[in-house]
Amino acid sequence: MIATLLNADWGRWKAAPVSRQKKDALFELACRMALIAEAVRADDGSGRKRANSLAAAAKAERRKTLAFGLDILAEGGDAESLDQAFDLDPVFRDLDAGTRLELGMVRKGLLSMIAREHPFINLRRTTAFLGPEYYEKAGAWMLERIKRRKRKSQPLLVPGEMPDVVRSLASESGGHERGLGLERAMRAGGRSLASAALAGCPQESIDLAAPVFGSLGGAILADDALWLRGRLSSEEISQAQSAFTDIVQGLSDGGELALNGEEELYGDPDFIAEITRVVLGMDEKPLKTFLRNVEARLLAMAMQGMEPEAHERILGLLTKKEQRNVLDALDAMILLPRREIEDAGRAFARGLITAIERLLPTASSSDSMEKLTQIRDWQRAETAG
Repeated sequence: MIATLLNADWGRWKAAPVSRQKKDALFELACRMALIAEAVRADDGSGRKRANSLAAAAKAERRKTLAFGLDILAEGGDAESLDQAFDLDPVFRDLDAGTRLELGMVRKGLLSMIAREHPFINLRRTTAFLGPEYYEKAGAWMLERIKRRKRKSQPLLVPGEMPDVVRSLASESGGHERGLGLERAMRAGGRSLASAALAGCPQESIDLAAPVFGSLGGAILADDALWLRGRLSSEEISQAQSAFTDIVQGLSDGGELALNGEEELYGDPDFIAEITRVVLGMDEKPLKTFLRNVEARLLAMAMQGMEPEAHERILGLLTKKEQRNVLDALDAMILLPRREIEDAGRAFARGLITAIERLLPTASSSDSMEKLTQIRDWQRAETAG
């Protein structure tokens, strides 16, 4: 089923577009899958309890595709058995576009449950099938869920220096920003390691660390830390904390925690405005050619330095599969410092220049080429002189 979905006839899909009404219904289905994933994850203490939760969800589900898949999971099915059950090739290609879209979403959401992924990651993966217009809608749904939460302060489970390290890094200043040392250390270790290390810390440490990953990423970090608290042994948590403090020590020895103004977060407003204008004004052919060949992570990094309207144009030129790859890369990526955003933007400009020179050799003196060259050679005002 994986090959069937990834190699689906996207051209035919676009020729028979899915209605807005169907997409709205599928968005509600994606939200239900996220809620089921949340409930099942909470009941993950024993196999029987998890199976009962899945069976109950299957019985209550009105969509046959999801109920069918949940029954498979309740019976202990893994990713391979799920793929075999959903393998409808070659019939898949003859189904209407809405049914194919639903099958792809349900399968992706169920695989996310099997992988024990966070419910918000589950929702991001499924709504990516619906296109960029549902990206913000999913974000709003998740933020509303966050607002309703009430957490209780929990005691320190694993004695050690991790809480002091987090507090110290959060209080350090870099340039005009506080907490950039913590941001750098968390980025170097990654969210998975951070969650495991924070599982043994008091709520104060989690609250200090979570903003590093943004509103949604921070909520996932906090949830994962509390979830792992009941699933990792004290020894495993201690190992994660030791690995994190080793990373901090390595960054400190290399001088990378002595951050300066060059490492401030967010992009230069002038840079953002300039690259956004270029994307919006670029001829479709070279832009589309470049986007089809650029690596998803680089594109996601460059998009952090663009306005939302540039995001919409870029995603609108990609296939559904390419959109999902970019949105997944964005979800996995924390807020980058200005330097990295501009580096990605310059690489984006270089790639576009190459595409234009190959496809439109007579356009070397065009206004777009001049602007792209300016972006490629962009220098911060404080470092240019």
